[in-house]
Amino acid sequence: MAGGTAGSGTNFEAIYEAGGAVRMVRNETGVVVTGKRENQGGFAMADKTGPTEGAGGAPQAPELNEADFQYVLKALLAAYQPILEQQLNLAKNPQELEKQAQSHPPNCADEFAQAQALFQKFLSADVAARMIPEAQRAKLGAAESWNWCLREILCCVIFGWLVCRGPRTFRAWAYYVYQYWRCVRQAMDEPVANPPTEEQQADFRTLVNALAAAYKPYLTDQLASVEFPAGIPEEVIAGKIDCFEGQADACAIFERLLTPEAAQALLGKAAFERRRKDPNFWLCRCWCLCSLCFGCCLARSRTLYDVVWCLIYYFRCLVNCIQPLTCALTAPGGCVEEQEFDNVGVFRGVQIFGTAAGATCSHYTLEWRQGGVGPWQNSSIVYPGGGATGTCGVVGGLLGYLSTYPLVAAGLVEIQLCVYSSDPAVSPCCTQIYFQLQRNLVWIRGIEGLSAQMPPGIFDPTAQIVDGSGVVRSFGTALRVFGSADVGGCNGTTIKRYTLSYQPGFTTTTAGAWTKFWEVDYVTSLEVDAGTNLVFEDVLTKQWQEEQWWHLVPFPFPPHFVCNVIGNYLSEVYWSTQVPGGPYAVNYPDPPVNCGEAPVATWNSAPLPMPNCQSGKYTLRLTVEDTGGGLTDSLRQVWFDNKNIYGKIAQLGSVPACSTIGLSMFSGGSADCTKAWPAPLWGIAYDEYIEEGNFTLPSDNFGGYSLEIEKDGGSWHSLTIPGPGSSPWGPPFLGTSRVGDPGVRCPTAVPPPGMIPPTTNGILTMLDMRRLDSVCNTNPGDADLVLQRATKNTPGECCGFVVHLSVWDTSICPSLSGGRHQVDIYFPFCICNDLPPVS
Repeated sequence: MAGGTAGSGTNFEAIYEAGGAVRMVRNETGVVVTGKRENQGGFAMADKTGPTEGAGGAPQAPELNEADFQYVLKALLAAYQPILEQQLNLAKNPQELEKQAQSHPPNCADEFAQAQALFQKFLSADVAARMIPEAQRAKLGAAESWNWCLREILCCVIFGWLVCRGPRTFRAWAYYVYQYWRCVRQAMDEPVANPPTEEQQADFRTLVNALAAAYKPYLTDQLASVEFPAGIPEEVIAGKIDCFEGQADACAIFERLLTPEAAQALLGKAAFERRRKDPNFWLCRCWCLCSLCFGCCLARSRTLYDVVWCLIYYFRCLVNCIQPLTCALTAPGGCVEEQEFDNVGVFRGVQIFGTAAGATCSHYTLEWRQGGVGPWQNSSIVYPGGGATGTCGVVGGLLGYLSTYPLVAAGLVEIQLCVYSSDPAVSPCCTQIYFQLQRNLVWIRGIEGLSAQMPPGIFDPTAQIVDGSGVVRSFGTALRVFGSADVGGCNGTTIKRYTLSYQPGFTTTTAGAWTKFWEVDYVTSLEVDAGTNLVFEDVLTKQWQEEQWWHLVPFPFPPHFVCNVIGNYLSEVYWSTQVPGGPYAVNYPDPPVNCGEAPVATWNSAPLPMPNCQSGKYTLRLTVEDTGGGLTDSLRQVWFDNKNIYGKIAQLGSVPACSTIGLSMFSGGSADCTKAWPAPLWGIAYDEYIEEGNFTLPSDNFGGYSLEIEKDGGSWHSLTIPGPGSSPWGPPFLGTSRVGDPGVRCPTAVPPPGMIPPTTNGILTMLDMRRLDSVCNTNPGDADLVLQRATKNTPGECCGFVVHLSVWDTSICPSLSGGRHQVDIYFPFCICNDLPPVS
């Protein structure tokens, strides 16, 4: 059915309570409050009045005396009668019952067939028209003009009846939503293909996602009751919880399910756009919601008495659908803090709640203006389900969103709602509401130019900081934290201070012990008023400095420079995760000079704690306090790495450093240039894991190692890894795996490393010593690397060589050379070309 928004239609928070239950309604803030207990079941009335009571407190049902009700009741009983008679006959004939039971085991097809037979017989056009108050029937028009609606109503009743016939899991609900979707598409003469098209599959996924959102509050409520059962025994004893408890839940799920997005997915985009222009669109949607709960009520009826009461409350529900044009705004009001609504693409905004309904309602609009003055604006308005206007049928529910940043300033804002009729003779219904917008631009975006992954985005504390490839990165030494700290607006409040804290481990709440490592206080009005002092998408690790302005004054003679200070300004600073006692570095343009207003004292930062060598998982917390005492927090999970990295070259072949060797040691004595002359280069290239035993990124952030060689101060030549390769000894030049073991670990490692192996060298690469021989290596690029063989007149060349080993990890360390952890090792040795001379 063409559904509305959450909270649309009648009040379905407790619309079905067969036999009597505690009525529940939402107050203006959306909180469920309990009211008077009704004596008879059925739907909780949309007008929230419940049934009237007669003598002795018995509920009265004036509908029983109405001819239209009697007509519809007889039609319903006539539809039930064949089913009841069949069951009665089987009860009198056990042999036939057993025979049919054996030949017809329970199956889903029979269930749907029974529902179709029951309600298709009942819901004729004549019966449906009798449900609408006589004074309003003319507005329906000719029967053929709303026949499409009647077909959808049949699907709604069937869905409600099927899904409520027994306890259903979320997965079972999804199955019945699928059947409901197929029924509606068939009713719209646009049946679902077999198999469904890609577009149809996308629509069904939208419906299941909407069902998940609608079903979750029910599960949350049940879980809360299970985990906190205190008070339930007293309520049971007092009669506040009885056999009707929870029978309102299904109708609440129906109401939350039929969002505008789900409505479009249910009908299909084209059909939805076509039907929303129909003058009976709102009535049909409201009718569907009533029918869903009516079908659910019938499914749970244990006697015909219950069936009668289901019909009574069905009539009362439909009365609410035939209402005049109605508009009301209930929220936002008072002081409202802007927040993110990622599901509709609102970066920062507020929700707008109220009512936009009426039997002839065609659409509604929302507008805003700053401070209650000036022209109305429709920019920054986002409607549920998209579109340029809102879809009618919202009663005490979500009307839309005002996207506040950047167009809407903090402070007083006015919202206007106008509801329009499909009847041009009916004037729009308009209403307004004021609220104060509290600016909330508070988040930790990331570190050193890298941001939290999108999705889930900066407002999700679990969003890891990633690079452009989506790889989670770690950080070390001195660094900058980026984000925003800008609040204020309600009753003139503004920022007072912001702090940065950390807590070991990953958390998504502000609970636990936090260590403050940064603080910026806004003490003077000049500090707050200067726009550059409000941090927005900038470095949060800042400290105050006095900005000096020097002006040349031409008189008195001779000219003088006069110092004139505007105020204190925030200057970018690096936070050291290792060095205690203050910021790592401050870039002042000039030495501070007091020109009138003293700079604010700088708060000394705190490094990370010593366990695990100041490395591991941490959660950063940004807390912004306003002058009204309000606190706004943002969390960001970060990997820090301050552990050592190790590099070593132990020996070349069997030759230690600073030794003199001959090429003949590697050539095998034959000097055959067609075969490699391998020489293993032994050493260590190792980076500690951030968390011992955790071999996933970024705990395992080993970056690699490289090798190069030079002769007697000449140019450096990259060595092939793993080697030996052959002329011209090209790539790969990068080692991607650890080699050897340093035999040491972080002494405060958490968790501990276990047994540490002894210092162990591995093979970094296999050098091909042919590369150093002038006969075997004729590559011009290696001309400054080769050793000349002896001739008749000259001995073989001897020269000093150096091998350079670089080992690094991928941690981002802006204060280090190269911006990462890296060690560089140099291995000198001398080689003589003692191979046979050149003839």
